Order: sequence, then C-alpha cells, then structure tokens
Amino acid sequence: MCLTNNKADIKATLKLFTGTSTFMEALTTNGTNIQTSVTGVTANKRRFIDERRDQPFDKRLRFSVRQTESAYRYRDIVVRKQDGFTHILLSTKSSENNSLNPEVMKEVQSALSTAAADDSKVVLLSAVGSVFCCGLDFIYFIRRLTDDRKRESTKMADAIRNFVNTFIQFKKPIIVAVNGPAIGLGASILPLCDVIWANEKAWFQTPYTTFGQSPDGCSSLTFPRIMGLASANEMLFSGRKLTAQEACAKGLVSQVFWPGTFTQEVMVRIKELVACNSVVLEESKGLVRSIMKVDLEQANDRECEVLKKIWGSAQGMDSMLKYLQRKIDEF
Repeated sequence: MCLTNNKADIKATLKLFTGTSTFMEALTTNGTNIQTSVTGVTANKRRFIDERRDQPFDKRLRFSVRQTESAYRYRDIVVRKQDGFTHILLSTKSSENNSLNPEVMKEVQSALSTAAADDSKVVLLSAVGSVFCCGLDFIYFIRRLTDDRKRESTKMADAIRNFVNTFIQFKKPIIVAVNGPAIGLGASILPLCDVIWANEKAWFQTPYTTFGQSPDGCSSLTFPRIMGLASANEMLFSGRKLTAQEACAKGLVSQVFWPGTFTQEVMVRIKELVACNSVVLEESKGLVRSIMKVDLEQANDRECEVLKKIWGSAQGMDSMLKYLQRKIDEF
C-alpha cells in the first residue's frame, strides 16, 4: 500500500496513541490502521536503503544464485557447500533488506549447525544484493504486538538470545564479507565472528535509541573492548554511522576492499584459509575465544533480559510508535 495515498489516515490513527492512551490500547482498538502505518514504514525503509545502494538491486541475481544451489529447503538464505568451506548468503524472502526475524535466524542457525558437523574448515557469511543486513525485522515485531505484548516480547528476545549464542559457541572460524549496509544486529554480531572483510561502500550503524531499543548481539561488551568506550557510546547511544574505512580504523573490520574487485578479493583469501589444517584453525580460534566465551554468554543474557523488559512495557512500545511517527513524517 502506498504511503502517500494514506498519509492523512495514518496521521489520524497515530493521534489515538498520544496522551493517556497506551500503545497496546491503541493497537487493540484500531488494528487496521496500525497495519497501514507499518506497511508505510516498510515502503519507506525500502526507499531509505535504495538511496544508499552502490547499484540497483537486480532480482535476477537473487534468482540466478538460487537456481544454482542445491539447498532449496531454505527460504531466506542460500547455502553453498564449496571446497573446504560453507558459504551462507542472506537472501531473505520473509523480510525486507536481509533483516532478521525468528524465521531467518533459525535458518542461519540450522546452516551453522550443519557446517559445524561436516568437513567445512570455515564458514563464509555474506548476502545477496547490495545490502548486508538491516538488523531486526522491526515490522515483523510490531505486527505481532496486537496479540500479546509480553509473550511476543519474550519470544523475540529468546530468538535473539539463541541466535547470538550460536555465533558465540561456533567452534570453526566465521568469515564475514560485508557487501553493503550493516545495521543494528547486522552490525553487532560482527565482533562475534573472526575475520570481517568489507566493501568500501559498506557502512555500519547501531541506531538503537532511535527506535527505543537497547543494545543486542553482545555489543554492550564487544564494542567498548574493540573501539574504546567513547566511540562505542557514540554508536550505541547516538547511532553514529561508520564508513567502512572508519570501521576498519576502529577495529570493527579487518580489511576494506575496492567494490569492483570485492568478491574476487574475498575468494582469494578464503582459499588461502581453507588450505590450512582444519585442526589448527579450530584450535587457534579456541585459544583466542575461550577467555571471552563466558563473558559473551552473560552479556547476551543481560541484553536480552533488558530488551524483553523494554519491549514488554507500555513506555517501550510508545517509543517504537514515536519512531514510526518520525519515519512517516520524513516522507
């Protein structure tokens, strides 16, 4: 549904949510219009990303990639089993711009579980198109709050906890090729991986406070350790956007490659890694990661408990609603 054709109706609906009305009361009394609002924000989010893409997204590329793969059991990811490594590509159909809802997260977890048990030496995580990952599927979450706010908040927090723990506990090296924007959880999981290569046109942002959310993906622990407290606070509190070069300078990214040769550079380096002994790779990661594993698991638990608390409160939902209002007013 087009946002511009329904803007007046959307604004009239949002007026119901001000003053003494709680977010939940508004949703339950006028579910149809909030769905219209959500649809409008979805359209805006798509436009927002499109304006920042290196090149127009070619749907034929997504089709071509899926046609050449054998793992058709996945809907939102593509899995390539290649010589010495598993390549997992985000290619979401149930969400916009490779954003993460429980279905997408479960598929990534399943692919990682398979790679952990097979002869893959490393995992390469990337994405189809020109967007890496837009973080949590905010629209998916909002649409389910009309049912039971606390239950849905708990379900989403638990999904994030399990997803993040899968990365924390994965024993083989995870290499990430960030081809475009990495936002929210799409950026915060990067320190849980082992080597991060970025396209020079990629950018990184965790604008949690903008839409009334606290940090996730262990970023409350990893960001200060990687880039220092001041820079971490800028990202986590004010949503500062980092270019690929800035992210590399701060330690969030390992190397930055030219867009025109990005894929080739990644594949050359992956082949160098898979030429190494698998036991050496796994044991080396274990030595580097073992000292932080418990801290990461505890940070993940703390963050998810806070998210559950915020999302389950009327104030937290009101913050989300204000975010929706701002996005509608921008377009």
